[in-house]
Amino acid sequence: MHTLFPVQTPVKNGHIEAKDKPNIEVIQWALISHLVECFLLEQWVEERYIQVTTTTEYLATYKVSEAQNIHQFLALLPQPYHQFFEQDSPLIVMEVDDDRQLLLLVEPAYVSPWRLSKSCFPILHNLDNSAINNNAIGSNALVNKPLESISTAQQLLEIFLSMIDKAMLSDEGVAKLKESLESSLIAQKNSAAANISMAVCQRPYWHQTLIAAEQWASLMDRPFHPLAKGKLGFTSAEYRRYLAEFNQPMKLVWVAIAKSHLMVAAHVIDLAAQNPAAYFLDEGQQQQLTQELTAKRIAETHVALPVHPWQMTHVVDDMYADELADGTVVILDFEALTAYASSSMRSLLIDTDTPNSIKLPIGVHALNSKRYLPVLKLINGEKNQAILMQARDIDDTLASQLRLWDERLWWGFMSTTHLHDKSAINPYFYQEKPTHLGVMLRQLPTDLCDDRVQLLPMASLGMVVYKQGVSHHIFDEIIQGSSQNKSAASHPDHLTANKKSSVIRVFRDLCEVFLGTMLRCLRLGFAPEMHGQNIVLVLKNHHFTSLLLRDHDSIRVYLPWLARHQIPDPHYLSPPEFKNRLYRETPQSLIFYLQSLGVLVNIRAIIESLVEHYSINEEALWHAAMISIETALTTIDFDADQRQILRDELLTNPEYPHKTLLLPVIARGADPHGSMPAGESRTTNPFMQVKKHL
Repeated sequence: MHTLFPVQTPVKNGHIEAKDKPNIEVIQWALISHLVECFLLEQWVEERYIQVTTTTEYLATYKVSEAQNIHQFLALLPQPYHQFFEQDSPLIVMEVDDDRQLLLLVEPAYVSPWRLSKSCFPILHNLDNSAINNNAIGSNALVNKPLESISTAQQLLEIFLSMIDKAMLSDEGVAKLKESLESSLIAQKNSAAANISMAVCQRPYWHQTLIAAEQWASLMDRPFHPLAKGKLGFTSAEYRRYLAEFNQPMKLVWVAIAKSHLMVAAHVIDLAAQNPAAYFLDEGQQQQLTQELTAKRIAETHVALPVHPWQMTHVVDDMYADELADGTVVILDFEALTAYASSSMRSLLIDTDTPNSIKLPIGVHALNSKRYLPVLKLINGEKNQAILMQARDIDDTLASQLRLWDERLWWGFMSTTHLHDKSAINPYFYQEKPTHLGVMLRQLPTDLCDDRVQLLPMASLGMVVYKQGVSHHIFDEIIQGSSQNKSAASHPDHLTANKKSSVIRVFRDLCEVFLGTMLRCLRLGFAPEMHGQNIVLVLKNHHFTSLLLRDHDSIRVYLPWLARHQIPDPHYLSPPEFKNRLYRETPQSLIFYLQSLGVLVNIRAIIESLVEHYSINEEALWHAAMISIETALTTIDFDADQRQILRDELLTNPEYPHKTLLLPVIARGADPHGSMPAGESRTTNPFMQVKKHL
């Protein structure tokens, strides 16, 4: 049985023993499963080349002698293939070319019509070799075997690319896709050796829980994305040093930037008091930093900013060579502030009781976009935080359930000639160079800096971690710690009998907070970023109480619904003559984000992890999510037209919009953009699957 979830490999004395090498088959199957889903949902080829049938019907299309020959070669494959064909299982047949067919051994799914069966890899059927003489069957004849198991993602991608219309391909895009897939495979091998802590909610301090949960969230990264783990620009050693699952402390390095080249947030009024050092460093560290600035005679003219160690090594020297030569940028000897990576890599956490955390640019390609820090997005983030704060004033429930990291303090490199121009026509907003030196301060609400509170990125709850053959899920700690299960803790049999109902109860609790809060946001005319890295769940007394949002720059709005609540147009910045995608033109295009990221990625990942870990019925979990939506649509004060549109889009329509992931990578090519390439296709509404069985 294969799994979508990582299987951890023990490390002894800093090395992986030969017998404990990462389970490459598990890694490859997960990548292949994601590739298959992307291929089908993104419609890489016309439907006429794809046939849904069964194993019995497929074999029946061949002459008796050919079918016998296929059975003989099936006998050379592992046992799960025999069982699959013997049970008359569903089969997808793809015409690769005149001489080859790709057989996908599948099972029914909820968010798509089919998913790859966990028992088997795809099979390539070489039609021109299918009538090999029986006497030829043996180890020496396997080079020309008619049935070949496709056991690597690279093999499968080559087959898929050979099927696609060549007019849709670009050499740069295909090369970037292959490079990213290879990088993702290497990354997963590295991550298999990460020593993930099983104790998350049991940490004594709130900040320790958040850092531990980020390890879990980082281990799989964006769920269902075959390129998610790949970080182009990192060596294997750098990957192990800078990714959250390895829990490695990093000491930040610092540069001083001339005030004449530093654009700041609107809330930065006094640079002497409002600078990164004032927020991140203790008194002794600030004195040490000031001594160096004074010694270099730049204490009055420059401001010190922290830099990610990788960025200093690989980007700053080359990109800012002129500024380093003329003293606009000065690299400091000072090193301070120990930080830990979060699952989003460029967002760093501090292991101490402080509301402050930090976001830094890092010129690494992840999800085929560079992780730099554009000032334009920081300004749009300020505008979006204003919307979020107004929403909390309008809706009392949002005031308690929607919590915000404050992201209104930032400092970024900028050309001196355009230093005070925060309009959309500032040409330096659209150049790469200014995006590589800057910092954003994040500040938590102080009441959440409480050891009675656990902060859990939603992505961490979509994870199963396997160590030494045993699976683990963060729900284990939540259930064991809840008051109604404390009496059962000393009675394992009783706990086992009630565990599945407890899982559903905790999941329903999660859905009520997450889906209810997101629907309240839609009512007011905006959609936060809903994937599991951006949304952090607040757990108190073993119950989910609220959501904590970060990365406000990617909120989308529908102006007519905003206007109903007197929330003004934020007037986002974007390049002239460019359609800003933060504005959505229809309610349906706003609801898209709840459907695609909120349900098909975030909720789905959690459901599939619970199904795998607890062997719970998948339909029961989808049903719980559906009930949460139905309840919210009834109880929230929607306008009549809003309620109808939301009901139609979320519960009634047979299809959901689905974000495409791989074809946009090919289309973008080598363009070093700052956001993940994506498009849109259609897939199954998972709640329609539930309704069929009610």
